[in-house]
Parts: sequence; C-alpha cells; structure tokens
Amino acid sequence: MDGHNTVPVGVLERGLLLMNCFSQAKPRLQLRDLAEMTGMDKATALRALKTLVAWSFLEKGPDGAYSPGPANLRLAAIFKATSNFILRLETPIAKISARVGQTTSFFVRSNDERVCMARDHAFKDFRRFIEVGASVPLSAGGSAAQVLLAYTDPRTAKHKRTLADGYYISRRELNAPFASVAAPLFEADGTFLGAVAITGMADELDDPTLTGFVEVVREETAKVGFRLEPS
Repeated sequence: MDGHNTVPVGVLERGLLLMNCFSQAKPRLQLRDLAEMTGMDKATALRALKTLVAWSFLEKGPDGAYSPGPANLRLAAIFKATSNFILRLETPIAKISARVGQTTSFFVRSNDERVCMARDHAFKDFRRFIEVGASVPLSAGGSAAQVLLAYTDPRTAKHKRTLADGYYISRRELNAPFASVAAPLFEADGTFLGAVAITGMADELDDPTLTGFVEVVREETAKVGFRLEPS
C-alpha cells in the first residue's frame, strides 16, 4: 500500500485513498487493483467505490474498470479560477532552498525578457541575483532563459536538447561566479507557467549535484499541484 502503513478507518479517508490511486500512468483500475494498492479488502473498497461513482467522482466502465469522473473537472475548474499560482509557489520555493542550501527563483517570459516572480535567498546573499519584479533579456542567457525559450520558442538544437532533458544547466553563462539549473513548471492541466531555477557558486556545484536538484524541485512543487512535464 503506497505511502500508508494502515488502512484508514474513516469513510472519507478511504475514499480519498482510493482516489489517490489514479494517475496518468494508471488512469483505469479494476477493483482488485484498488484493493491491492490500498490494502483494503474488496468488500470495503467496493462500498467506497459505489459512493464515489454515485457522486460522479469515479466512473465504472463496461469492463468493470474505474476511472476519474466528471466531478473532478468541476473542482479542477474552481481550483484554477481561485488559485494564485505565485502564492502557491512561495512555500515550495522556500522548501527547495532549505533542502539544497542554494537560492531558488521562479521566472516567466515577457516578450523577449525573463521576469523574476518569486525568489528565496535566505541561504546565499549574492547581490547580483535578480530581484523579484526585475527582468533580464533572454538573450543574456542563464538556465531560466534557456528553459523559457525551449518551452515557448524552441528554434535551436540547444532548445530541443533542453526539451528532451527536461532541464538546463548553465555555468558562468550570465554571471561568471555562478552555476544554475532550471526546470520548467506546469499546471496540472499541462499549462506552461515558467522556469524554476536554483543558483549557486560554480566552483561548489558539479553537474550531478545540479541534476539532483531537479528532483527536489519536482518533489516540492508536486505537493501543491505542479508538475515538471506537460500532461
């Protein structure tokens, strides 16, 4: 049972646990699959599944397989309409910085510039970092610039390689002392939002370390509904 040591006692928790079994990789699941994944016996799982189907949170196909139902679309639309993704990013950015001990920033593209929309620099006090609200020409380089270009206007082989890798590592590209890695950020529906960049001293950060930071970004942003790949 993924991530759970005991079967939940509450009816609501059981329903949420069942809903959490579905993913892009597993959009349709049989009763036996759900029982195995949650640790519930089939009878208990079936009772919860019937309630979820009745409220349109799940659908049951002719082959007996369950899949997410239309009620989820309604909630997703409400979430998107009421959520400020910059506010949602504040906590993960702080947590990423705490885990890697480097500065984390978030950039969006505005015409031919990249604009810093969020930043945490509690661990490194470098004055040459871009402040929130400031912008830099995309042509000036840097990992965030390369990711923004790759996911909005991929004209070069470098951009296509960035799309294939899912991140970009920059060394002394914008500022000589620094190295950085940037990864794209998407909403759950696949909407491209911008680039999350982690920056530190080039002499202290090798490529394997920077690549490992991407997984930290993935883990922390996923907790608030973001992803690093388009859907």
